[in-house]
Amino acid sequence: MEKTFAWAGLLKIRLSLAVTFSAVTGFLLYDNHPGAEILFTISGVFLLSCGAATLNQYTERYADALMDRTMHRPIPGYQINPQIALLIAFFLIVTGSGILIITGFIPALLGLLTVFLYNIVYTSLKKVSWYAVIPGALVGAIPPLIGFTAAGGKAPDAGILLFSSFMFLWQLPHFWLIIMRYRNDYIKAGFKMLPEKIDDRLTKNLVFAWVTVTSLLLAIFSLRELIFDRIISLILIPMNICFILLFYRVLFLPGKTKESRGVKIAFILINAFSLAVMLLFIANSFLT
Repeated sequence: MEKTFAWAGLLKIRLSLAVTFSAVTGFLLYDNHPGAEILFTISGVFLLSCGAATLNQYTERYADALMDRTMHRPIPGYQINPQIALLIAFFLIVTGSGILIITGFIPALLGLLTVFLYNIVYTSLKKVSWYAVIPGALVGAIPPLIGFTAAGGKAPDAGILLFSSFMFLWQLPHFWLIIMRYRNDYIKAGFKMLPEKIDDRLTKNLVFAWVTVTSLLLAIFSLRELIFDRIISLILIPMNICFILLFYRVLFLPGKTKESRGVKIAFILINAFSLAVMLLFIANSFLT
């Protein structure tokens, strides 16, 4: 059982499922009557995501060993041999790309671009500049485009552009909240993920402002019936308002212990909201 959990941790199953779901959302935005292509998309993106996560853990195994949050991961925790992990990473990346290319050259190319941005650009920049979060956020914006192109989409329409833009903008506060929770860990590992002069209070203000603007932009665009059905707009607008109010309440909880708990809950809320948005995009694809 322990070995099973180790492999699940190496492949980052939950993260890979989330990435796959965003690709499926992109697929359904173009084709809401999918055939076998969606199965190739699901399996290809999932394997590619697992491979990218495994390669990332191999690359960062020494940094992971320095951080309390990651020192018990499968490789630094001596549960899985690094060389075996590397072989598995390449196998998954090659297999996932091979499956994706069945749906088209562009989806496979976008998949490999995601691996490159995540494991080469983002990982390399983390120890050099806090701007690393930008290519890191791009990684979250590409899977919907993989799904869209795998379904046959050529020229991006307003729906997929809005969804990918939302996923990109939403990744940034996602990163910042993680950094807030584990700031000391990142410092120990030598990662420069936030400017040194920005303390937790300023980071919270930045996160809340960014989340609010992104959420409101999504609500404003939902008023355009060419993108969203009226029913979806009627759900999305009050959902945005409720989310912003709740997010503010938990993010700015007073007191040291509550502050830490508030950041954790805020992180959960961000992920839950992005899932709800994906479900609304999927629902919209069947209504329009």
